Amino acid sequence: MGRVLLDMAMSLDGFIGSENNEDVGLYSWYFSEEANNNRMVVNELVTGLGAIIMGRRTYGTGNDQDGFEENPYTATNFVLTHNPPEKLPKGNTPFVFVTDGIESALKQAKAAAGERDVAIGGGANVAQQYLKAGLVDAVQIHLVHMILGKGLRLFEVGAEPIKLEKTRVIEAPEVTHLYFRVVK
Repeated sequence: MGRVLLDMAMSLDGFIGSENNEDVGLYSWYFSEEANNNRMVVNELVTGLGAIIMGRRTYGTGNDQDGFEENPYTATNFVLTHNPPEKLPKGNTPFVFVTDGIESALKQAKAAAGERDVAIGGGANVAQQYLKAGLVDAVQIHLVHMILGKGLRLFEVGAEPIKLEKTRVIEAPEVTHLYFRVVK
């Protein structure tokens, strides 16, 4: 069975997006063709993920009028929400809306992923819930070389300490990819 992987891009000062969850360039590296190390990381993500768990706000941010037609992931997306949308987005990306909590979403995502990884990849609140519940096996941070100054923080101050073991660092021109195992 694959890992439960918290996977997020983050600014040097700990933000994963603007206060309104708008794109502030934290994923520019993802689409860059210039850095081979970035291509390697992206390819690992695309081929290694069997399921992705995200929050409703993240789903809403990525779901524009054209839907997710150009999504490179074949993974099933599980969206934590109290209010599932009435209409599904266009495109071939599979979505499952989960209304009965993070454990249920993870159980369904693991079943869909099989031997591949499950990524907790959308939203600070969702990431914090999974971390606090002790359900994350590994943390992968794409530390983008910028300081935002304000926005949505990934790690909320005041949480119980979570011990990590560094397992890999990959440097690239715009971002440093950090990999940690969660020590349980």
